Amino acid sequence: MVKRAGGFTLVEFIVSAAVTLVAVSLAVVLVIPATGAFQSLPEAADLQQRIRVAADALRSDLTSAGGGFSLGWGAAGALTWPAVLPCRWTGVPLSSVAGGCARADSITLLSMASEAPQALTDVVVNDPVLPIGLVPASACTLERAACRLHAGSLMLIADGTSAFDLFTATAVSPDGGQVTHASNPLSGFYAAGALVGEVSARSYYRAVESATGIPQLRRSEGAGLSLPVVDHVVSLSFQYFGDPAPPVVISPDDPVRRTVSYGPSPPLRGTDNPLDAWPAGENCMFADDGEHQVPRLAALPADASRLAPLPLSMFADGPWCPDPGSPNRYDADLLRIRLLRVTLRLQAQSASVRGLSAAWFSHPGLARDSTRLVPDVEVTFDVVPRSMRR
Repeated sequence: MVKRAGGFTLVEFIVSAAVTLVAVSLAVVLVIPATGAFQSLPEAADLQQRIRVAADALRSDLTSAGGGFSLGWGAAGALTWPAVLPCRWTGVPLSSVAGGCARADSITLLSMASEAPQALTDVVVNDPVLPIGLVPASACTLERAACRLHAGSLMLIADGTSAFDLFTATAVSPDGGQVTHASNPLSGFYAAGALVGEVSARSYYRAVESATGIPQLRRSEGAGLSLPVVDHVVSLSFQYFGDPAPPVVISPDDPVRRTVSYGPSPPLRGTDNPLDAWPAGENCMFADDGEHQVPRLAALPADASRLAPLPLSMFADGPWCPDPGSPNRYDADLLRIRLLRVTLRLQAQSASVRGLSAAWFSHPGLARDSTRLVPDVEVTFDVVPRSMRR
């Protein structure tokens, strides 16, 4: 019996090679999409994390905006200065802000902690450069560390008339009774009994980093250092909604119970405030028609939320508080804000996972395979700052 030599026939070899090629081809078909996923999934996770960080930072600070004085006359009334400025404050009077304080992509939030040191001015502040004399606003004397103001802190001064100023305290006397601010002169005069307290002025805005060209969400404290919060922020916008009704004077003939629905109260009819340019019985919120004190602000149509949309143009046309000639003037409509709407859009960091579609990508990239695409993510959320809840 003749034994057959070992090995394969040509036919067997061809069949086995074909089977191997088919198997390898199927494996490649399965591996190629997985390769795209290995690249896109980390980018998608990073994008989700960055937008969460940005939204949380904005929501937290927007919610706390508007904390005011907890002592003296400021403890009982509504804010007489704006809790929100629709621009980035950099330490200059608002009238000096380039382009005016009305921008869609930046915001400054003013807030005072309830435990922040506070004091009262002892006399009329009639020189915007000289040191400010202070007296305690409570039984806690200014000599005590917990009650005295601190050098280097940002201060807010307001007297209830709608005037306010922000300044940095350069020095505080040993007894806490005098604060100097040589580098930040005040924009106007203040009545005796004006409140002075430590405040936070935190700004958020979008800017492109000059060294890398990366668009960022940035945050600054007062007029100080600006730092990035997250990278690759392709758009940021703030919308404002306010009380559709103009302010009204409540119990106008009762000097004790007399108040207003919002904003600063005007002087009694026939009484002039010598520290502003308005006629007797008037301020930036109210005029005197000869019989009554009537609001300067117009009634606005409300939307489904019972609030009125406030376009940026409303913050740049007056009436101006405390008066049109004040270097730190601001639009009275800022005092009617009740809700803020934030829209934030971020993109993936790598251009290799951004495609061509203008609807999906603010800045198109290099990706052509659908398995590699990581579209931009946009979120919109509403915030009611604590000082605006009614």
